Amino acid sequence: MSTVLECKPQRVAIGQNSSRYEIVDSYNVRPSSNRDRSVKLWYPIIPDTQYQRVLDISVSAPWPWTVRREPEYGNLMLHAHMGALEDVEATFQIRYLVERTAITHRLDPACVRPLESSALFEPWLRAEQFVDVDDKTRKLALEVVGAKTNMLDQARLVYDYVVGTMTYDAAQQSWKGSTEHALVCSVGNCNDIHALFISLCRSLGIPARLILGQAFEAPPPGHGVCELCGYHCWAEFFAPRLGWLPVDASCACKYGKHQLFGDLEMNHVAWSIGRDIELSPPQEGQPLLFFAGPYAELDGLPLPPLDRHVRFNEI
Repeated sequence: MSTVLECKPQRVAIGQNSSRYEIVDSYNVRPSSNRDRSVKLWYPIIPDTQYQRVLDISVSAPWPWTVRREPEYGNLMLHAHMGALEDVEATFQIRYLVERTAITHRLDPACVRPLESSALFEPWLRAEQFVDVDDKTRKLALEVVGAKTNMLDQARLVYDYVVGTMTYDAAQQSWKGSTEHALVCSVGNCNDIHALFISLCRSLGIPARLILGQAFEAPPPGHGVCELCGYHCWAEFFAPRLGWLPVDASCACKYGKHQLFGDLEMNHVAWSIGRDIELSPPQEGQPLLFFAGPYAELDGLPLPPLDRHVRFNEI
């Protein structure tokens, strides 16, 4: 009798290996000296994924709003529009209860089959702004994987190469998540590090994508609530019969946590997927390099980032 190889991801029972976070995401829109000016606001909403569940959510907003989903990557967002700015500061706030649940994967190359329908993954195989897929990245990718042809083996070799060659230093980042910066400088932040990983995977025909979110560090002793700025990002690649698998080459570079191939630390919560994003309804400005936080336009012109505060509490 033949043995069936179990390749599906296994969800750990809730409570055995999970974390819950209360999250308060606030954003202030300042008043304008010209009250006739129109403001549109797009605000990312934390989604359900294979690693996280939104158990509760509430919105407090001073303007009428709707929930929209952009068509290409499926990112959820709150959209609000005020035809004329008031002379008081407008505060938007989204409250969440989010549960991060572990998933264990059997990372066995024998589970993986070749990608049969690459057209289904076209957005995750092409070049993007500052994420290169060209002769240079294909040549390097082939050198990295050598004779390996299995997609899981190839992705692991790409991950090891990125972790082994890149140094994490946010002060020397490109500010745009750039493959070229990573190749030339071998240093950058999480976005540069994963731009290189994604480029090399796509150059081998392995679908790969960027995930934007937060890494919730535990508050200092005696502090029950913590506030953070910025964002954290990681990547996912697709392996047939295993699905989308996470990697965090950035934390591996920064902290030496090399188990983060096919796994994530439990403090990671995702907000959005992808780059070069056209919002819903479409913004008048250029596509967003990534959707890490609120984006606003004043009379069709992008507003600079203003007064966002993310507070969290692990419960």
